[in-house]
Amino acid sequence: MALRKVLSKKFADPNRRFYPSLGDFDYNRAFGGEKFFQNLTVCEVDDETIVGAIWPGHNRILYCFTGPEYVHLEDEIFAWAERHYCGLSLEDRSGREVYIWAYVEDQPRVKTLKARGYEQHTWYMYSGIMDLEVANQVPQFPEGYKVRRIESGDLEQKVIIMSGSAGLTAPDMNIYHGLMSSPTYRQEWDLVVVDETNQVVGFANVWLDNDNNIAIIEPFGTTPSHRERGLATNLLYECMRRLKEAGVSKLYINHGGMWTLDLEPDDAMRVYTRVGFQELGNMFVWCKTL
Repeated sequence: MALRKVLSKKFADPNRRFYPSLGDFDYNRAFGGEKFFQNLTVCEVDDETIVGAIWPGHNRILYCFTGPEYVHLEDEIFAWAERHYCGLSLEDRSGREVYIWAYVEDQPRVKTLKARGYEQHTWYMYSGIMDLEVANQVPQFPEGYKVRRIESGDLEQKVIIMSGSAGLTAPDMNIYHGLMSSPTYRQEWDLVVVDETNQVVGFANVWLDNDNNIAIIEPFGTTPSHRERGLATNLLYECMRRLKEAGVSKLYINHGGMWTLDLEPDDAMRVYTRVGFQELGNMFVWCKTL
């Protein structure tokens, strides 16, 4: 709960994007299981005030967050991480390397990483933002499709299509039940698209940060056999409509696993651009050889 309070403070400025959000944090916890807690390091100052945390994600890339008033401690945190989280190069280079996520816009962190000898890699995660106060798109699903909250009978179907649509992580039923028991999860914001036979063909997990009146979608996708029908676009419109009715001001979305700087957008990026998300920042991997 102390870490969650630190995360909420990071999002007090809606025009700055930090990672993770409360929803991202719960998502990481659910998918990591016991290993997440074994690998999570909580950062404290001398009076035992919790100021942040650090843990390795996919490919040992480190997630790190600190409270706004403790950013100056990141140099010390990174020095500790280099001793405990380094490993063999992921690209068959000689030596051992450590990898850390950082937004280009996060100048204090970028300055610290450069001073410690890190270099920006080509791997990155896109982050987009939607101002819901001006969003007015009306969802228009193809005939036979509709959106509703998830039901118990949908879980197995959703887990199956998430495995092929949710990026780098594939859940099982135990993981998903863990996700549903996390503090930020609300079943009314776990949305699915169903066809005329009531089969799940698309999904969106929406996470609300009530303290900051914002939301994030993580994960989001459609089953391959039902793509190119406008389902993804209209599901985002429906999420926006419901959030706007609930009085939420901003909606964020991430797109990870982007391993090159190819300017040609993929299917997901084309959808986000079409819907009207504005690029808020790209979170790059920074690498140091030890």
